[in-house]
Amino acid sequence: MKPEKQSPNFLTCPAFPDNKLPKEKTAARVEARPAVRESYGLKPVQENTPQHLPPTAGKAKAIFWRFAKWGAVLAFSAVIVATAPAVYSMVQAGMAAERAKEALNQAKDKLQRMDVAGALVEVDEADLQLGIAHDSLRNVGFWRDMPGIGVQLRGMEDAAIVGQQTLDGARDLLSIAQTLIEAMQGGVTASGELAIGITPTRRFKDLSKEEKRDLLQKFSAALPKLRIARDKIGLAMDLWSRVPQEELYAPLRTALKPLADNLPSLKQALDESVPLVEAIVPLAGYPEKADYLFLLLNSDEMRPGGGFVGNIGRVSIDAGDISEMKFTDVYNIDKPAEDKGWKETPPQPIIDRLAMKNWFLRDANWSPDFPTSAEKMLDFYIRESSLALGKPLPDAPNAVLALEQGLFKSLLHLTGPITVEGKTFNENDFWDKIQYDVEIGYFKEGVPEAQRKDIVGKIGEVMLAKLQQMPSSRWPEILDLLTKSLERKQIMAYSRSPAVMSVLDQRGWTARAKPTDGDFLWVIDANLAAYKTDGVMDKDISYQVDMADPQGPVATVTLTYTNTNKVIDWRYTRYRSYTRVYVPEGSSLISSSGALKDDRYRTGGVAVPGRVDVMKELGKTVFGAFWSIEPGKTGTLMFKYRLPQTTVDKLANGQYRLDWQKQPGADKTQLTLDLKLGKNIKSAVPAEPQDKWGDDRYEYETDTLVDRAFEIKF
Repeated sequence: MKPEKQSPNFLTCPAFPDNKLPKEKTAARVEARPAVRESYGLKPVQENTPQHLPPTAGKAKAIFWRFAKWGAVLAFSAVIVATAPAVYSMVQAGMAAERAKEALNQAKDKLQRMDVAGALVEVDEADLQLGIAHDSLRNVGFWRDMPGIGVQLRGMEDAAIVGQQTLDGARDLLSIAQTLIEAMQGGVTASGELAIGITPTRRFKDLSKEEKRDLLQKFSAALPKLRIARDKIGLAMDLWSRVPQEELYAPLRTALKPLADNLPSLKQALDESVPLVEAIVPLAGYPEKADYLFLLLNSDEMRPGGGFVGNIGRVSIDAGDISEMKFTDVYNIDKPAEDKGWKETPPQPIIDRLAMKNWFLRDANWSPDFPTSAEKMLDFYIRESSLALGKPLPDAPNAVLALEQGLFKSLLHLTGPITVEGKTFNENDFWDKIQYDVEIGYFKEGVPEAQRKDIVGKIGEVMLAKLQQMPSSRWPEILDLLTKSLERKQIMAYSRSPAVMSVLDQRGWTARAKPTDGDFLWVIDANLAAYKTDGVMDKDISYQVDMADPQGPVATVTLTYTNTNKVIDWRYTRYRSYTRVYVPEGSSLISSSGALKDDRYRTGGVAVPGRVDVMKELGKTVFGAFWSIEPGKTGTLMFKYRLPQTTVDKLANGQYRLDWQKQPGADKTQLTLDLKLGKNIKSAVPAEPQDKWGDDRYEYETDTLVDRAFEIKF
């Protein structure tokens, strides 16, 4: 019986090694092998030496090298296949970025030539090219998910999006500009006649009533687009801050750099212009006529809601067209009402220091919250005027604009000197000359007392005429001046329209009392029978906080005022003020110094201590006291108090915030902070000088030209 045939063993060799070859054939094969190897040019392997290899090893090595060569070829091909689309996409993105850059340069050139329509075309082209760059970058395949390079690629995609987002906002702005420029340059009217238009050299005075209304209408219609453009630019700034800018693909970085560099200024311009347009349109009497009570305030004689009300005016504005402007001395309103039996009880300090039993318009801005004072003054004006007339006041005003003297200095800087009745006024001597004319000069010139302040109205008319004669190319300067004056409370606005007040409040242009969010400080002076002495007072306010007391943080406010005038004359005298300090509600007074019963002249030449009033008002705790400073002397008024639990709670959360609110008209006061917070400071806005860093103490000095906020984290 034949032996059973065995199956080949595929785990060892594909050549059936289990089938044994005859010995003679095996020997022959071994003897022949060196000859075969010689045929390949290889050195024969000697038998029984260390270099001798098993029969299958040489073959395996040859096979390995063949596969290695082909593997390398295949791997290289795979790399080419994998990277070619990415390289192509990067090149395409770079070319698109370069075309976008060229389009943006063209847009800039066309804008300089006032070719807004042409600039819009170029912006659209730049937007298209950035879209191509973005889409190209998305076609790099799996490289987007690779560590390192993937982050850069996604950053480049985000950068392209930022560029498109910015251009989208710019397109909205250019569209608005085109509409306004067309309105300013004129067009074809409905009847087919050519409109006059507004060239860059044309003046506001030259505009017809219809043109003013048309311009305001277009500004009003542009507001939604302006808001959208502002939001788009804000989003673009946020996106740009997340992009790894230094790692961007060079062509894309170069194309986007001009846009990125201009984002902050563009955002700031929109943040300022949008609320300005929102406010100016209704304040300019569109769509409804605005009837104003104008108040000219003299901050040389401070009152809580700004300077003393010296002159008042009636101004009506209908779609930018001023139809009425009349100014008069405030006493010409108060005196007839007094003669007709006007009765209104004044605040106690006015009774005590001015010996006044009745409260009149001239003293009605007693609240430091301007909307409160403005409504009171509007009410007094209407009722006093109606009482004097014996009938309701026709066309009663429904809004108030208060103007501090700092505004007029800025306006004269813009317009240059003005001449009225043979007298020339410039930005440096304007207020001094007016003070002399209305207090002394009128008498020498034989002007009736009731007409002594008429010159103020005449100066206002001349100044307004010069502003209206300025070419449209300078209108942005006027708008910038108005914006700064509103921020500095040199202009304060109030309206009985809730919609208008909402817009004004959002921007902080109503000088409304701020809510307390943490610590708060507001120093309010009221000049009571001290003539114009605030004009020569050097005022410094020091605020200290000490968190070390286990019973709670202690705050100290010290007012150090110097009366720089040496003698008493028609304009300056001893300083007399009822001063209120507004602090967080719930604060408790610990001690005080500097309060007086009256000035030294009335108390026999000696300082007699006075009382401190503690009250609640406008959501704050208030400390009030009378004090006086003789000519050439320095005085101090100090309040030491414990801050409330709400402030302690904020500190426990590792943060401290102080809101400083400016009193309207107080443009020259200095503020010094020394806050011992008990914990090392991690960050502060605004930052201290660098040599003050690294401890638990915040020291800072600043002016009080605007409201300020200080935020500190531990």
